[in-house]
Amino acid sequence: MVYAGNNTFWSCGYKYTSPNYSGVVSSSSDGGQNWTRHELYAGTQYGYVRALAVDPSNSDNLFAIGYANSSYVLYKTTNGGTDWSEITPVGYTGTPYDMAVNPTDSDRMAIASSSGLYASTDGGENWAKVTSSFTTVNELHHSDDFGGLVAATTSGVWIWEDWTGSPVHYGEDPAVANIKCVLETQEQYFFAGTSGAAAWRSYCGTAIEEEAEFALPGNGIRVSPNPVCNGSASVEFNLPLSGFTTVTIYDLSGRAVQTVSSENMTAGSNQLVVDTSSFAPGVYFTTVQSADVNMSSRFVVSR
Repeated sequence: MVYAGNNTFWSCGYKYTSPNYSGVVSSSSDGGQNWTRHELYAGTQYGYVRALAVDPSNSDNLFAIGYANSSYVLYKTTNGGTDWSEITPVGYTGTPYDMAVNPTDSDRMAIASSSGLYASTDGGENWAKVTSSFTTVNELHHSDDFGGLVAATTSGVWIWEDWTGSPVHYGEDPAVANIKCVLETQEQYFFAGTSGAAAWRSYCGTAIEEEAEFALPGNGIRVSPNPVCNGSASVEFNLPLSGFTTVTIYDLSGRAVQTVSSENMTAGSNQLVVDTSSFAPGVYFTTVQSADVNMSSRFVVSR
C-alpha cells in the first residue's frame, strides 16, 4: 500500500474469478473508508499487480507493475486512475516487490525485485540492473537526509547515493541480514524489519542535523571536490567565534574514521585538507564542532 497524500491510499493485488486472476489496483480518497477498484488486466489465465509507486512531484501520476498472462507489464496513470496506459518494461526481470519514483525526475524509477535493483531513466520503458553485491531487494525508501534511495535487501541495508553509481552498504547488519523493510525517522535513526519478525534500530552517523548546502562566506561548511576521487579533499568552513574546534569524519555506521583537526581555530574562514586515500568508496559526513558551532556536510568517496 502507498500513500498519495490528502487521505488518498493505493493498494494492489488480484481478483480471482474462476478460473482467471485479474490484476487490480484499488484507491481510497477518504483514508480507507471507501475503495474504488481499477482492473488493469482482465485477460485469461493470470494477472497480478505486485508493486505501486506514486510520483512525489505529482500524486496524479501512479505506476504499477505486475504480470499480464505471465508477461511483465508496467501500468501508468496521469490522472489519478481514471485512465491507464501499458508499458512493456524492456530489460527488467524478477518478481517485483516494490517500486520508487525519483522525487525530482519522474522519468527516473527503480524497482526492487527478486533479481536485484533495477533502474529506468526514461519513464519505465527501458530498465538496467544496478550492479551491487546484493541479490533480492525487498523494499525501497527515498531518503532526503542521505540524498538517495535506501534498499532493504537480503544482504542488509544499502544506500544508492543520488540514484547513481553503485549502492553503498549501510552500517552493520542486524543478526538477521534479510531486511524486509526500512523506516527513517526525524531523529536520525533507521528502523529495519527483518525476516525473523524483529525490529532493529541503527544510528545514522553524526548526531547533528545535516546541512547539505551552505553559502560561503557566512557560517557553513563545504567539502570539495564532491565526489572525492583523487584521495584528497578540501574542507572549508566559517566560524563565528575563535575557539577550540574539532573536525571529524564519520562513515554511515556512525564510526569516526578520521579526526582531521582538534585545536584552537580563529573566527572566519578556515580550510583543512582531508586524506581520503584509505577510505572505502561510500558516503561520509564531515562534522565541525565547537562551543558555538555544530554543523555537518555529506560527501561521497568514489574510485
